[in-house]
Amino acid sequence: MPWRRSRLSLVALLAAATSSLAARAQEALPDIDIATAPEAGAKIERSKISTNPISLTRGDLDRDHAVIVTDTLLRRNASVSSSEVAGNPFQPDISYRGFAASPVPGTPQGLAVYQDGVRINEAFGDSVNFDLIPSVAIAKGDIVSGNPLFGLNALGGALTLEMKNGFTWQGFEADGRGGSFGRRFGSLQYGRKIDDFAVYFAFEGLGEDGWRKRSGSSILRGYADLGYKGDKTEFHLNFTGAGTRLGNAAATPIEMLQRDYGSVFTTPQSSYNDLLFVNLKGAYEASSHLKFNGNAYFRQFRQQHIDGNLADVETCGANDKWLCQETDGFTSEPSIRQVVLRDSSGRRIPASLLNDGGVGSLDYTRVNSRAFGFALQGTYDEAILGFANKLVIGAAHDRQHSDFRGYSELGVLQNDLSVAGTGVLYSNLVPEGGFQPVHVGGRNLYWGVYAHDTLEVTDKLTATAGLRFNSAEVALFDHVGAALNSNALYQRVNPVAGLTYSFFPELTVYGNYSEANRAPTALENGCSDRLHPCMIDNFLVSDPPLKQVVARTWETGLRGRRDFGGDYGRLDWRAGLFRTDSVDDILSLPSDVIQGRGYFANVGQTRRQGVEAGVTWQNDLVQVYADYALIDATFRNHLTLNSGDNPYADENGQIHVQPGNVLPGIPRHRVKVGFDFKVTPQWTFGLDYIFRTGVHLAGDEANLDKPLPSFGVVNLKTSYKITDNIEVYGLVNNLFDRRAYSFGTYFETGSEAIGFLGLSNPRTLGPISPLAAYGGVKVRF
Repeated sequence: MPWRRSRLSLVALLAAATSSLAARAQEALPDIDIATAPEAGAKIERSKISTNPISLTRGDLDRDHAVIVTDTLLRRNASVSSSEVAGNPFQPDISYRGFAASPVPGTPQGLAVYQDGVRINEAFGDSVNFDLIPSVAIAKGDIVSGNPLFGLNALGGALTLEMKNGFTWQGFEADGRGGSFGRRFGSLQYGRKIDDFAVYFAFEGLGEDGWRKRSGSSILRGYADLGYKGDKTEFHLNFTGAGTRLGNAAATPIEMLQRDYGSVFTTPQSSYNDLLFVNLKGAYEASSHLKFNGNAYFRQFRQQHIDGNLADVETCGANDKWLCQETDGFTSEPSIRQVVLRDSSGRRIPASLLNDGGVGSLDYTRVNSRAFGFALQGTYDEAILGFANKLVIGAAHDRQHSDFRGYSELGVLQNDLSVAGTGVLYSNLVPEGGFQPVHVGGRNLYWGVYAHDTLEVTDKLTATAGLRFNSAEVALFDHVGAALNSNALYQRVNPVAGLTYSFFPELTVYGNYSEANRAPTALENGCSDRLHPCMIDNFLVSDPPLKQVVARTWETGLRGRRDFGGDYGRLDWRAGLFRTDSVDDILSLPSDVIQGRGYFANVGQTRRQGVEAGVTWQNDLVQVYADYALIDATFRNHLTLNSGDNPYADENGQIHVQPGNVLPGIPRHRVKVGFDFKVTPQWTFGLDYIFRTGVHLAGDEANLDKPLPSFGVVNLKTSYKITDNIEVYGLVNNLFDRRAYSFGTYFETGSEAIGFLGLSNPRTLGPISPLAAYGGVKVRF
């Protein structure tokens, strides 16, 4: 069997690695510094951190030849998992301890993401677009849990990324690769230091046809940094620019995937993202113990999304001359005058426009966001009464403005499930759940003030404590009428406190308590009424503001490292427990007013708790690692939710959630193991295996349906240095071509427009990528 052969091969390679160790002394690795606040200058040694951080080094990214920063996170740490809800490998949803950072507007976000001290969750929906971050320009990163100093959205934690500059990276490097599904990728980077000045430039370009139909992508990303470093000051002006054109192939009915694994359900589905981001950051050393860091930035993000869908449209009853909205899902049926479709001039739309074809819709959304802000942070590290101490005090302000537009074009469904536009924009007068174009403005005003202190009580015991005050004013302005106008203010003080005790270098115990909050976004506040559902994220309606989410996290654990010396290398290990209780958690729920629409709601309390454990052994020739996470994510309240397409719903189309039911989309068990082995000084070979248990489908919050099957994939990588400056490499993803599904939901099988497909199973799933192979060349001087 293939899996048995792969296991035997792995054992043989590890045995060969152990028997062929060269007689060279192992150099002790220094304690890694971890970020404790958004700005630089607030890092402390990992051994003094009272949580379980994840470190991401440039070596990790280079070893995995990462195109997206999440590639390495997903391969090496079991607490991180991914689902391609957007249906594109360059726009992954990542989940850390059950909290999401997603590019999909409408996904409740639970992770804050920072690039060089600036929070880059987008203004309108707090979404995170990893496709816009130049991966080659990343120097290092951390995922930090249980630390409210990272402000809004850090319910589960924060991902901080530090970018390269000409002081930290010099030389020239070119990288090019190609392979499966027509992928073409190239990157260039150049760094140089000239006296007190330094420059760094990076550029990446990627094109791919995509392994699913109509899922091709193109990506252009650039980064530049101009720096100055004097005796006491350092300044950097950097620029990030990106343009991505991504074909999205979202969830597809399982019966279609069983016939053709690369099939998609209704197209086009495309996203067009553009970014301009300028950041000025600086540091000033006032004395040997007092340092200041700060930044000021401007960020502009534009996105256009096109989504071809089935339309809830039919002829107007006995009068089949005109087109009307279907009314089957309404609790109170609107009048004919309200449901009849009208074009942009107010004229009724004739049924003859469709020429007897199936009814489809091209739904468009456009977001144009501008954000600017500043932050200032001071760090004071002089001893207090003989005790080593580090005090961090800071403040930040962000001002964000968004312009959102949503509208629909009537279309005709083709035999290949593509929607051909008719050029006619449509709307109607249904007050609850109707079709109306939307044009709104959003404004977010964020203030944050924080303080954090790290006190070394003894040479073994370290205590940490801190507070952050968050203030978020979220306003929505209706540019068409007045129904969508709203303004909500959210404020909270979040504490953190922790202890670490090092019995000896090989063993440290830690414990931490923290609180964090998330303010609802303008998108969520604009779609939070059950009686006024939205086509997430396509339309907004007048709604009451939601409550902010508050998360309380406890965690404790052990970690350590052991240098065995000589050929025996170094062992790093960790094991921990965590629990996060979220109050007034926000979820996206399906509507009981009309099929295919939804709304956001506070759903009471949820809990995410679990176990994390990992071990890494490495020397000069081999690195072997294993990581495990158990994530138990559950509801803690009784809830009655609408899920009319779930075959196990009651006669009213409802499901009844009990305390202890599992949140959909979050794998309970995850295992990641792998190794990198230097076969010769020039040749390196690596393998990793990623396993995760299956998840419940969205719409099955009551856990009535069976979850998706568990699955695991094997990935290979190898590289060979022809010279000190030239390296060739190869990558193989999903070596055994495993066919599996990472997420799913339900759809309406009874639509007449797709009757010719003969679909009866309401499950619609997101497949994982099949076998893919890539080869490349890297040149560096």
